[in-house]
Amino acid sequence: MNVMILGAGGGIGRALLEEYLSVPGVSRIYATHHCKVSGTSSRVQWLHLDMSNPASIMALADQVDQPIHRWISCTGILASEHGQPEKTLRQLSSGKLQFDYQVNALGPLTAFANLVAQLRADDMRAVFLSAQVGSIEDNRLGGWYGYRMSKAALNMGVRCLAIECGRWRSAPIIAAVHPGTTATNLSRAFTRTRKAPLQSAGACARRLKTLIETLDSDHSGQFLTLDGQSLPW
Repeated sequence: MNVMILGAGGGIGRALLEEYLSVPGVSRIYATHHCKVSGTSSRVQWLHLDMSNPASIMALADQVDQPIHRWISCTGILASEHGQPEKTLRQLSSGKLQFDYQVNALGPLTAFANLVAQLRADDMRAVFLSAQVGSIEDNRLGGWYGYRMSKAALNMGVRCLAIECGRWRSAPIIAAVHPGTTATNLSRAFTRTRKAPLQSAGACARRLKTLIETLDSDHSGQFLTLDGQSLPW
């Protein structure tokens, strides 16, 4: 079995890589990174990927020469040099919104599209890490425009992928997953005042791997929690 983890240099992605290295039968892991990372195993092939750069995404397919049986996109951005999460309309910026869309929605979806030939493998399962704040029905607080909107766009893209790829000869299982609030660099600045304990990246990765390996066809096209429960779109 070959695995591909986008964003394997981040907290959840790196922990998930270690989880799959312990799975018997995993022969290769394609692990993408934005910042430089250290090697872990001869079975891991590190690939540079900049989700904000369409050319970098296009070049990814030329570096993958094996079928992919597990695809997990762990990439995402909440705050960057383009700005912090917006609390009011006064903070809206076209540049930040476009950057959020590129990294959180367009990047993962176009990376999948560019690798479609390698993804037509038997028992292929694809998971895109999303966020519950991307749920339109669940939005009661407003704010965080760029993050909410880009994750909602990702969810729609995942739904479309699941419908189209469900027509393949060997239909994959494709789902969006909310990993829950996790102690990573992405969330650290926004959880300092949180009283409830955060789950560790390792705990999140273990639950995520269990979910991926127990998905069935009824889960395809769904927005799920780590426990496999459906979330509202």
